[in-house]
Amino acid sequence: MELNELLLKTAFACMSCDGEIAAEEVDVLKQMAQDKHLFGDIDINKELDKLVQEININGKNFLKQYLLSLSELTLTEDEELKIADVAVQTIRSDNKIEYSEIKFFKVIRSNLKNVSDNKLLETIEGIDENYLAQDIKTDYLHLYEDYFDNIELPKFNILNDLKS
Repeated sequence: MELNELLLKTAFACMSCDGEIAAEEVDVLKQMAQDKHLFGDIDINKELDKLVQEININGKNFLKQYLLSLSELTLTEDEELKIADVAVQTIRSDNKIEYSEIKFFKVIRSNLKNVSDNKLLETIEGIDENYLAQDIKTDYLHLYEDYFDNIELPKFNILNDLKS
């Protein structure tokens, strides 16, 4: 999987992990694509519609597959910083941070092996100790299971239908 595709899937997973895709999250994602060219030449509208269809068909398994693919990749520190940054900016974009989103970020974080917590705190705007603090569920497996045991995903609307 190319980094551009991984970053887009990271953003989408973080948009949907709380069971709601807010228009503000879609706007921030499109702004990242336009201003920072973060996702390369990917057609954002087309790819988002495809991702919505995938999550509607696969539900939680879509998020599990994303996390599995992330765990299997060998990434550089810079690539891991980009993933964490996209995740945090997406989570923060609707100005409503749910505990389920923090928990999901912690599962993502557990798959980022080359970047330190200090580097994340120094580099990523808006990240704080809540994103990095040890959870009640201390190991990856328990955190992973706890997240998926406590989240319900609805059927999402096609994102082009959202109005900001």
